[in-house]
Amino acid sequence: MIDIDVLRRNLPRRLREGRTLLLVAAPETTDSPPDVEQETVAAFLEHPPEPRVPLVLLPDTLSALDVTTGQQLLGGLRDRWADEVLILHRLDDQRWDLNDFLALGFRRDPEAEAAAPDHAVYRTSLYDYKLTPDWLNARFWANPEMWDKARW
Repeated sequence: MIDIDVLRRNLPRRLREGRTLLLVAAPETTDSPPDVEQETVAAFLEHPPEPRVPLVLLPDTLSALDVTTGQQLLGGLRDRWADEVLILHRLDDQRWDLNDFLALGFRRDPEAEAAAPDHAVYRTSLYDYKLTPDWLNARFWANPEMWDKARW
């Protein structure tokens, strides 16, 4: 059983207090806390949200979908419909592996896996999807001490 409250406690404050949407494959398959909205994937894809949803949870949802629909859903969530996406994927589902999630821009989140020991947790976020490289800082760019000392 997945404890959604434990998952939310591991998230940043902006996500714990914002709107949370739980996407399920079939209606009423998962018990959700009272402050979490629940919607089926079919209804979500038919009428996607206009403003981005702060947090979308997908507990075991990809296991019930075909791979093409799952890829379209994850791509749309990542690009247009959600600020942060948290996927709980059963480890025994062989159709999806780590490379499939990495190719779609998701990262594995081992800290959140304590809430669901038989699941892998993947996430993506608008706020930290790209790590800042070491060379992108004032030491290498716009460094006044180096002006007129080197010619590029």
